[in-house]
Amino acid sequence: MAPAQGPYERVREPAVAGSWYTDDPTRLAIEIDGYLDQVEDAADCRRLPTAVISPHAGYRFSGATAGHAYAAVRGCHLRRVWVLAPTHRLSLRGAALYQVDAFRTPLGDLPLDAAVIGRLAERPGFRMLPHGDGGEHSLEIQLPFLQRALGAFELVPVLVGDIDDEGATAIAEALRAELGPGDLVVVSTDFTHFGPRFGYVPFRDDLPTRLSELDHGAWAHVAQPDPSALHAYTERTGATICGRNPLKVLAALAPAGTTGTELAYTTSGELTGDWSNSVSYLAGRLDGPGWTGTGPRSGGARFVSESTATWLLDLAHSSLEHWYRTGTILRPDPDSIPADATKTLGAFVTLEKGGRLRGCIGEISPYREVWKAVTQRAVDAAIHDSRFPPVTEDELPELEIDVSLLGPSWTVPGSEAVIVGRHGVVLTAGSRRATFLPQVAPEQGWDRRTTLLRLAKKAGIRTDQLPRARIDVYEAQVVH
Repeated sequence: MAPAQGPYERVREPAVAGSWYTDDPTRLAIEIDGYLDQVEDAADCRRLPTAVISPHAGYRFSGATAGHAYAAVRGCHLRRVWVLAPTHRLSLRGAALYQVDAFRTPLGDLPLDAAVIGRLAERPGFRMLPHGDGGEHSLEIQLPFLQRALGAFELVPVLVGDIDDEGATAIAEALRAELGPGDLVVVSTDFTHFGPRFGYVPFRDDLPTRLSELDHGAWAHVAQPDPSALHAYTERTGATICGRNPLKVLAALAPAGTTGTELAYTTSGELTGDWSNSVSYLAGRLDGPGWTGTGPRSGGARFVSESTATWLLDLAHSSLEHWYRTGTILRPDPDSIPADATKTLGAFVTLEKGGRLRGCIGEISPYREVWKAVTQRAVDAAIHDSRFPPVTEDELPELEIDVSLLGPSWTVPGSEAVIVGRHGVVLTAGSRRATFLPQVAPEQGWDRRTTLLRLAKKAGIRTDQLPRARIDVYEAQVVH
């Protein structure tokens, strides 16, 4: 099947597909799966790493090493991945963020968490990339591996340029506030670049052993995270580790009690037999107490401004009060309607009482101005949800209301393209059809597979029909 691509307006196209790795999606999937299959130890999804370190050379050089990093999370459910990568093409101070909606690879599109990127852009040490990354490979090279290991996820790409200890701490503090359960950090780095080609020849004898000692001296300050010691080591030895700055951020970011485990190590000299110029590749994982920040949020799309979202939530409240007072649908003053509330969007209104569902009705396919959808669906949720008796007027003060604003839906090739918490899902088999809003699965603690099984049960679709069922997804802005 064709890779899943969403309705994204600004897309970062692949820069090194067809050169550093194949641009044929079938061959690419087979190649990466081969690297992952070579790792004997299966991932323990009950003990996920907080971070992995992976090289970023062409796959024929570093693919087998990278396979060890991603086998550690293969088949596990992770909602969001942060990739911290160096820049080889831009002169950059601090950290830079992308002004795009998605990254594209031959395996499909990966949407960005725009909300968290917007928050990070306001923190010290961060700025937005005004004109792209100049075709940077270090970040892109990780993405197909992640897609084969995890399926779909939200991406937070961060380029890390020159930083001192204070800069590493500032960036780490901003990231720590956002990182939470469901997040994985990936640091993209090769280790020592040795030889005249790289302007680094600190020794000429016993190259394999001395290169390994040099690389593992740096790794020691990542495995026992110490950003100052890592900085001092690279300054003293001159070790040409291209991702030393992302590694410094990771070392500053890691919670107390974090330890690293080396998963694989090799060099291009070992692979080619040419030691005149050699690049080192190391895969590792960090394990520790885990991330305790905010974490990924459900329904993070942004179709209207925050002020308009609040206005629409108030409108749902007012619509219910108006209905019970007059028996008619509320028609607000036209002059009071915000401009972006006239967008054509789908909408669901969810009513809860005492933490339990009391009614939920909406429209998936956008066909009218969103304020009209909200006013009508608020009333429908109260009186027309056949699963519950109609809401009484006395219950109104006890109701909690959520409004979900829905963008257009699109068909994906399979369940692996569903991002739990970001995507609303529509499952269709014949005349049977049902949907879950993006927030449902995280609220219930469901992973991707469980979500699809529960949705099939809701729709009355048999388990044996699931492989042939159509899966559509949409994104939503959820207003609580």
